[in-house]
Amino acid sequence: MFRRRTALACAARPGWAASAGVGCIAVCLAGFDGAAQAEYRGRQFDIERPQLGIDLGFRSDAETRRGPFGGLSNRERVVSEGFELDSGGWLYHPALATYTLALKPQWEQSADQPGEGPGTRSSAFFLGYDMGLTLLPYRAYTLDLTARRQRSVLTTSVASQSESVSTTLGATLKLKYRLLPTTLSLTHGKADQTGFYDTRENRNDLLLTMRHERKDNATQFNLSASALTRTELASTQHTRNVFGLLRNRLGLSAGNRVQLNSNLSYRRSSNDLGPTSGVTLTENLDWRHTRRLASNYSANLSSDSFQGLSTRRIAVGAGLSHSLYENLVTAASVSASTSSAREKAYGGGVNFNYQRRIPGGMIYANLGNDYRLTRRAAGGTLQAVTDESHVLDDAAVTLLANRYVDPATVVVTSADRSVVYAVGVDYTLVLVGSTLRISRSSFGAIAQGQTVRVNYTWQASPAFDDATRSGSYGLGFHLWSMWRINYRYTHSKQDFLAGTRPDVLADSTGHTLESDLSWKSSTTRAVYEDTQSTTGVSLNRWRVEQSLRYTPVPTVFVGASGYVGRTRLKDLGATDRFRGLRADLQWLLSGSSRVRFEAAYGAIEGGSINTVDKGASAFWEWSYGVWRADASLRYLNQTDRLSGQSRDRQAVYLTLRRSLN
Repeated sequence: MFRRRTALACAARPGWAASAGVGCIAVCLAGFDGAAQAEYRGRQFDIERPQLGIDLGFRSDAETRRGPFGGLSNRERVVSEGFELDSGGWLYHPALATYTLALKPQWEQSADQPGEGPGTRSSAFFLGYDMGLTLLPYRAYTLDLTARRQRSVLTTSVASQSESVSTTLGATLKLKYRLLPTTLSLTHGKADQTGFYDTRENRNDLLLTMRHERKDNATQFNLSASALTRTELASTQHTRNVFGLLRNRLGLSAGNRVQLNSNLSYRRSSNDLGPTSGVTLTENLDWRHTRRLASNYSANLSSDSFQGLSTRRIAVGAGLSHSLYENLVTAASVSASTSSAREKAYGGGVNFNYQRRIPGGMIYANLGNDYRLTRRAAGGTLQAVTDESHVLDDAAVTLLANRYVDPATVVVTSADRSVVYAVGVDYTLVLVGSTLRISRSSFGAIAQGQTVRVNYTWQASPAFDDATRSGSYGLGFHLWSMWRINYRYTHSKQDFLAGTRPDVLADSTGHTLESDLSWKSSTTRAVYEDTQSTTGVSLNRWRVEQSLRYTPVPTVFVGASGYVGRTRLKDLGATDRFRGLRADLQWLLSGSSRVRFEAAYGAIEGGSINTVDKGASAFWEWSYGVWRADASLRYLNQTDRLSGQSRDRQAVYLTLRRSLN
């Protein structure tokens, strides 16, 4: 009787606010003791016992931004309340339909006080949810339907924060046939993110996966397509991507001693700056003749197009590897290629790798030589490069792979090609001799250490024939299971043979020395690199890192790390200096409570970058059963001295949570 009255009471007032409706649902579900079953006109359903979670929070943020055209400041205080109610079950029959349901209502009261002008107060209600419906879960064809709406606040260990509200709708069809298992999924999503830059995304994705397997043969086909509209800094970008991959592995002998791997891929990406496309066919044959002798053969055909320029390339190669007593591995290879740019290349190389146990550790040695002949029937033309991958690290010099790049044609995207970054906002380009250096902007959308893809066009050298000889050797030790020392020498020289002699022939030499020592709770790493190049960038770089971990008592953990280094561009006389410190302290007050303190400092000074980042934070965490509480104080200061921008942020966070139970 109680259940029926509760349900009628909730349905009797349709004019209630959304928050009251959520409360009625919570009471109705909570009224069921254990699993509930009902029958209506011959149909049955099941509702699992609901689980309840509670989330209470307080946040105070004060931020000040300064720049060459003025500054602004703002203080925000937010109080939030919310709970999560999870349940699930089946409809009519467990073999027909199963479902999951999570309701996550949140209430928020905020007060904003800008540096100038009156403050504002507001209240908001957000209904988050996560719903899933699976039809025919045990049949050969299954359909999954999902709907999700969530709000998340992401914070770093210091004060940087990003808030996101996203809505996702999806459908996945699974065909579980043994001959050809297939999965087809469609997803539509919207996301609004606020942080240092506000962004809005509208995205549609399609993903198709098919697989066929036999005893000595496996074939897989993947197809993905996406359409993204992204608005950032009042600029809207439209991106369309299609990627397809057909992969096959075929065993040609017993035990797969001879194996053929085939790959056919297609990609196309279009945005407001123009389309990029490519097709690649690769064949690799691996043949293990004996336990110590193996050979491989490869063929590659590719065609790429960028901004109206097309490049086609055909390459073949073969290699042989031999192992002698597991101490010496000898590898030899030959290759040849031709391209639509009327360039042909032939070459080969041999490499030796040796290792041997010595008193106290191991010794490693390697020696390699390569010779390559290149003939160019045409020169001085524009060439296109697509999807050149780079990792943007503030403490490293990142250069594009080719000289004489046209900066106006450079397009930088995320690794999945869905986001096109803006020059001068997200990254900067600086000409170093005849090579372009790319660096991320401190206040842009590219994160430290992020991988990006770069497309561009470059001016090829005049037509000429050349021979390039390359050699390298290395020596390394691993001593007493704690100290590694490695030295590597490389040299490459280009010899002119015929045609129009270029202004400069390539001649480069490199030395690299690395040392890594780990002893007890201390780790020390040092790197020294010296490169001399006539056509690239000559630089001298060193970096030293030190980290310490100390436990004075079983309940206290202390850590500290620091680094310092320098990169000098010899041709320009420009020098980048970088240094940083980080310290943390953790103290276990009891079995259910602990405190943590962190501090960080980093600075980079150079001709094209000059930034200083400072931050500190303090945390307190407590847990008891299903309850958890935490509090934190955070401070962040970021300064870009070249652009004249700076940012100060102080934040206080308090939360009390009850986990689902």
